[in-house]
Amino acid sequence: MSNHLAHADDATDDVCKTVVQGIRLHVDGSYGGYPYSVLREAVLSGLACPSNELELQAFGTIAIPAPHMRITVMRPLGQGQQGTISVMLYAQGRFVIGERMSLSSFSRTQSPSSVKADINLVTTELWNDLASRITHNMPIIPQ
Repeated sequence: MSNHLAHADDATDDVCKTVVQGIRLHVDGSYGGYPYSVLREAVLSGLACPSNELELQAFGTIAIPAPHMRITVMRPLGQGQQGTISVMLYAQGRFVIGERMSLSSFSRTQSPSSVKADINLVTTELWNDLASRITHNMPIIPQ
């Protein structure tokens, strides 16, 4: 283990670059004492981008300037400890949508790389929920 544990990070990554200008991603949190770089890599590897027609249409309405996404993963030290993932999307200076879920039982007992599937699930849900605003005639950015 490193003395440099996972922590909040002010650095951003450009992700989903094939969708308009992409997204500025902020990753923070801690994962059972593992180094931040390992957690960050797992988040980047698991991230889902908007992909179907409705998701892309919804994203297109908030895509300029590039939105910001914050993904926070928290897993306390110790085997079997509960943990959470939260994803928040901001665009044009406003909160757009967020998702939160508990880590799966697999992710709670393994290294940070195991969290990729949970990251994929929660970000897929975020894009799906954003797209559903179109089908329900709701504003993409809440008033």
